[in-house]
Amino acid sequence: MKTTTNTEKNLIVDICIYLVMPCVVFIGIIGNVLSILVFARREMIKFRVFIFAIVLAVSNILLLTTSVFNIILPDFYGEFLTDKSVFWCHFHGYFDLLLTALSSYSVLCISVERWFSVCMPFKNARYVNFKTVLLTVISYRGASAPAQNYTSVSTFVSLWLPFTVNYTWEQRKCELLRPTVYKVCGIISIIVTHIVPFVFLVILDILIVHRLKTNHYDTSMQHSVLPKNNRTATNSSTRKRIKRQGNVDRNITFMLITVGVTFMVMTFPYPIYWLYVQIRQTTMSNKTVFILTQTFRYLNCCCHFFIYSAASSLFCRELRKMFRCIKHRDRKLNNDQRTKPFNTMNKRDILPEHKNLL
Repeated sequence: MKTTTNTEKNLIVDICIYLVMPCVVFIGIIGNVLSILVFARREMIKFRVFIFAIVLAVSNILLLTTSVFNIILPDFYGEFLTDKSVFWCHFHGYFDLLLTALSSYSVLCISVERWFSVCMPFKNARYVNFKTVLLTVISYRGASAPAQNYTSVSTFVSLWLPFTVNYTWEQRKCELLRPTVYKVCGIISIIVTHIVPFVFLVILDILIVHRLKTNHYDTSMQHSVLPKNNRTATNSSTRKRIKRQGNVDRNITFMLITVGVTFMVMTFPYPIYWLYVQIRQTTMSNKTVFILTQTFRYLNCCCHFFIYSAASSLFCRELRKMFRCIKHRDRKLNNDQRTKPFNTMNKRDILPEHKNLL
C-alpha cells in the first residue's frame, strides 16, 4: 500500500515537472510577450494602470524562466544547477524572491489604481498620473521614500538571501550557511512579499466590487426616474461618449480584479507551505506538495493572458488590430519586393534617373 502511494506521488511529480511546467513556461512566455505588446499600444497605454500590468508581465516572464533552472533542468539532469555554478548558488533564491515581490506589488498597485478610479474618480487624475506611476515603478529617491518605489523595496527585501548560502569548492556543493538567519529573514520576507499584499488586495477588491455594484444600482435608479423629455435631451453624443468610457473602465476593472483574485488564490499556497515547513522545523520537505505549490505559482504567470482575452473586449480588439497590422505590413513588404513588368509600373515609383529612358 505504501509502495503504491509513493508511486502515485512520483507520478504526480513527474507529470508536473515533465509535462505541465514546460507547457506552462512556453505558453506563459508567449502570452506575456503578447500582453506587453498589446498594453504598449496607444489605445491601451493611455490607461495608466497598464504600466503596472506591463511590469507584471515582465516579472512573469522572468519568473517562468527561473523555473527552468530551479526545477525543470535539475530534475532532468538529476543534479542541482546550484552545485554547478557559484553564481547560481548565491542568487537562485534571490531572483525568485525578487521577481515574486515585483509581481505581488504590481498586482497591489493595480488594485490601488482601480480603487482610485472607481471609488475616487475625481481625485484619480491628481494622485495617480503617469508621473506618479513611473516614479512608483522605476525611480529611486533614497530611504526617505521607499513606498514610492516598489522596485527598490522588492530588491531590499530579497537582498539578504545570497548571504545565507555558501559554495564549497571541495565538495562542489551549495549549502545553507546560516539557517537561523535564513529562517528569520525568510519569514519577514514572506510577510512583506505575500501576507501584506494579500491582505490589502482582499480589502481593496471588496471595496471595488461593492462600489461598482452601488454605482450600477444608482445609475439604473437615476435613469428610471428621469422624465421622458429629459431622457431625450440628455441622449446626446457627449452622454453616449461618457457612458462608453464608463463601460470600458468597468470592463478593465473587472479584468484586473480577476487577475488579482487569481494571483491570490494560485500564489498563496507556496508561502503557507514554506512557513509550515519552517515552523515545524522539518529537515525533509514533501516534494509532492512543493512541486504542486510551485506549479500553481507558474500557472498563475501563464494564465494572465487568457484572463485578459476572456474578460476584456478592449484587449481582444487591440490584439486583433495588432495582428492585422503585422499581416498588412508583411503583405505590403512582399508586394514591394515582388518584381513587376516595366510597363505596369506607376510613374511615381520610377526613379528620376530612369525617367529619361521612357
